[in-house]
Amino acid sequence: MADPWEAHAQWWQDQFTDGVDPEYTEQIIPLVLRHLPLRGSVIDIGAGEGQVARHAAEAGMRVAALDPAWLQVSVGQSRGSTVQWIQGSAMALPVADATFDAAVACLVFEHISDLDAAITEVARVLKPGGTFLFLLNHPLLQTPGSGWIDDQMLEPPEQYW
Repeated sequence: MADPWEAHAQWWQDQFTDGVDPEYTEQIIPLVLRHLPLRGSVIDIGAGEGQVARHAAEAGMRVAALDPAWLQVSVGQSRGSTVQWIQGSAMALPVADATFDAAVACLVFEHISDLDAAITEVARVLKPGGTFLFLLNHPLLQTPGSGWIDDQMLEPPEQYW
């Protein structure tokens, strides 16, 4: 079976990145930037094409962006910035212990099969006292084929994919 994130990389890039999705530009990115340390290094785990990573780099952080999908990593690299790109898994981060001052996992842990391994890896790569920003998606798994979301919290209520 093909990797679903390779299969859906273009969908993600078209629908949620580069200013297309107001939730990212108005809510997620400002929230992440508000809670990151003022300086130091951060790893963006499950970075997609790197919109959060690029904003952290623009804010002055040294940033590594990790994603398992080559189509995300290659587009992230092509969009430029000082971000260091790594193709890999959150369950086995290919970096040394105590490397980062912060870690960001934005809308990714709901897609990880071994949560204990991924959390253990985050703890391993963070410096003592490091910051972990853990943002979850609700409802879970809003990828093509997952079904309609009936969002009654919006006014007026809205139905979306």
